[in-house]
Amino acid sequence: MSHHFDSPTAVADGRLNLGDLYVFPEMPGTSTLLVTVNPDAGRSNPTTFRPDARYEFVIASDGGTREDRAFRMTFDQPDADGNQEMRVSYIVGPPGRPGTAGTVLGAGQTAGAFALSDGGSAWFGLAQDPFWGDATALFAFNRGLADNRYRPELFSGTPGNLLAGRNVTAIALQVPDDAFGGSDVAVWARISLYGHAPQRQVSRAAHPLLRSFFFPQPGPATEALNAGSPADDVATYSDLVRRTARHVAELSQTADPGEHAAAVVAAFLPDQLRYRPGQPAQFAPGIGNGRGLHDDAFGTTLSLMVGRPLGVTTSPHPVVPEFPHLAPAGHDDIPALADLLGIRQHTTRPPPD
Repeated sequence: MSHHFDSPTAVADGRLNLGDLYVFPEMPGTSTLLVTVNPDAGRSNPTTFRPDARYEFVIASDGGTREDRAFRMTFDQPDADGNQEMRVSYIVGPPGRPGTAGTVLGAGQTAGAFALSDGGSAWFGLAQDPFWGDATALFAFNRGLADNRYRPELFSGTPGNLLAGRNVTAIALQVPDDAFGGSDVAVWARISLYGHAPQRQVSRAAHPLLRSFFFPQPGPATEALNAGSPADDVATYSDLVRRTARHVAELSQTADPGEHAAAVVAAFLPDQLRYRPGQPAQFAPGIGNGRGLHDDAFGTTLSLMVGRPLGVTTSPHPVVPEFPHLAPAGHDDIPALADLLGIRQHTTRPPPD
């Protein structure tokens, strides 16, 4: 399920749980950056953002892993109705500057698009979760792999969508393409806590389903992954990804499991989205271009993992031409996802300091 509830920190406080990252062309000369937070917002998680956290779209303008610019979003305290103000800043230079540093581009209120001084726009608020996929089948598929069974038939029926009717909070920016600083760049998202203790990164996101396949259990491994940098991914996680991919290839009787595993490592690591501003979005780990809201991330990633088409579907969400391109939040009377997944007891813990 992408990055939903991916770590103990994310389970404890959804405001620190990055869900999905999208980047795609907008009007000529502009692009949209969009990230979701708070899976199952309003049921399992809040509908606000943490005032002591900074939310960032991070860019390596040369397409590598050395970040050299970022869009940074910070929030004030929510009012009695849960509304907040968001400030957007743009940073050029090395990482690690104080939480509110950068050139301020603009500020605005919950659920209303507002202008940025670079000619762009910003929006944040509650919306329908744009991610979809048959998570129930995926859970069973992963259990089968753990038991040395390959079960592609799990995806042959009418696909389910565990996230249907569920909401997220989201941040969307429409920005000029020259803000990326290059024609072939790398993008990821992250959240850091700051202000009352040493600044600490607590979440990052780029490729969907990286956790689902290689880090399926929230714990120390996912906390370390979220605290890390793409610059260290290849050295730190290549062996893990290779072993898992080779195991899948052997169970599915792929012709050359070693070659398949190497291709999976190259696609997933480092954990970034490659993006070429101005070109159509097409999600494909390692070789694609950004990620559009209607790209089938679930089926694309599952097919990459097994080496053949599997679990491919089309988006169940309507096309929304207007920025921020998200469907309005739903209000279905359905159980909290945290209850269905058996993690409700964790979501009531105090937010981590």
